[in-house]
Amino acid sequence: MSAHNETVTAIRRPDDEIIAPTDVANLVFDSADRVNAFVLAGHLGPGGFVRPDGSIDLDRARTVLLPRAAAVPRFRQRADTSERVWRWREAAVDPARHIRVVEAASLEELCAGLLTTRLDHAYPLWEIVLVPRLGSGGAGIVIRIHHAVADGLASAVLVAALADTAPVAAGTGARHLEHVGAVRARVGQFRRVVAGPKVPPSALLGPTGGPRSVRFVDVDLTAFRAGVAEAGGTVNDGVLAAVAGAVVTTLSSLGENPPDSVAVSVPVGLKRRRGEGNAIGAALVPLPLGIDDRVERIRAIHASAGPAITDARHAGTFPPMRSRWMMRRFDRYSRSQRTIGLVTSNVPGPDSRIVFDTAPLLDMHGVGTLGGNVRISIVAASYAGVLGLGINTAAAIPADTLADALTKELTAIAAPDTHG
Repeated sequence: MSAHNETVTAIRRPDDEIIAPTDVANLVFDSADRVNAFVLAGHLGPGGFVRPDGSIDLDRARTVLLPRAAAVPRFRQRADTSERVWRWREAAVDPARHIRVVEAASLEELCAGLLTTRLDHAYPLWEIVLVPRLGSGGAGIVIRIHHAVADGLASAVLVAALADTAPVAAGTGARHLEHVGAVRARVGQFRRVVAGPKVPPSALLGPTGGPRSVRFVDVDLTAFRAGVAEAGGTVNDGVLAAVAGAVVTTLSSLGENPPDSVAVSVPVGLKRRRGEGNAIGAALVPLPLGIDDRVERIRAIHASAGPAITDARHAGTFPPMRSRWMMRRFDRYSRSQRTIGLVTSNVPGPDSRIVFDTAPLLDMHGVGTLGGNVRISIVAASYAGVLGLGINTAAAIPADTLADALTKELTAIAAPDTHG
């Protein structure tokens, strides 16, 4: 152990834990115009703290959920960034701050607002927002977790930990095999992001300030998987193919001539090291916007996505995520970059419904953040037999057009015999 590390260990209080480099980077990436948090939202049926009329028994909700949240160590810690070495510090959970009731017309509207409101770093970086009387006799729940605490894959696991039971998710994240070429692979990965093919001038990239729009779309998972399999692809390939078709429709509606291809950044789950909340790499996958036939589009994506994701797993953590200084430099670069056109994520959720204090979670959608100058983020989350997509867009993107086009593409892939 180096002298510096011995000194750091000696001065650490028992309740201190140095924040892992990847999580430090996620704290750096958080700003007033880019809230770096992952959101999971869904509708709740009556039961427990959800009364039969859809109103919320807030005291009961806090009584049930707070102890479960407190059982997660990171949910009772705050990020102390006041010193040279950033640390997690033990902090009290404030019931009024961390579990609250908000009136909203829809979950999409609420999520859009939360994605422009930062979590207070003086407190543990999470919250549960309950929405009364949302839908027919039900309510809504939104769970927001900072990316420094958990990435999308880990967030789904944490949500299950808050439930009455914790069913096994459809996937628990990918294994990462470290090898002697990993450092070389990371350098190559960074070069591809910085020096890869450029996105031509387009509404896809530009300032992301101002209000966000969030939309949810769904497709039956079994039917979608079968439709994609007919084309020789995976569910992830099918999602990317649907996104490609929807992007073409959206850009065309704006009077643009879509390019033949645009790179999509696909987060890739890595082996989680001790103390890390975020264990994500990034694969750059070319979306073939110039292929009209959905089957051919899926096949083209399958041919390129597999190797790109494998390379990303071998490379490990994206290089800027390993240093506070590098992340600040990359943050500045990301606001004018022209390599990544949009971001999509795949979050495997539980195969069966989960319940909170006997209130069933009827559906689940994930919503990701907008990074740099990228104006579209799409999260595909599987839950209880349904593939739900959460769309987050900047003001320059017509959210309804994108959502309608994505619904059409997903439906066509799920029922290939009835759609052209």
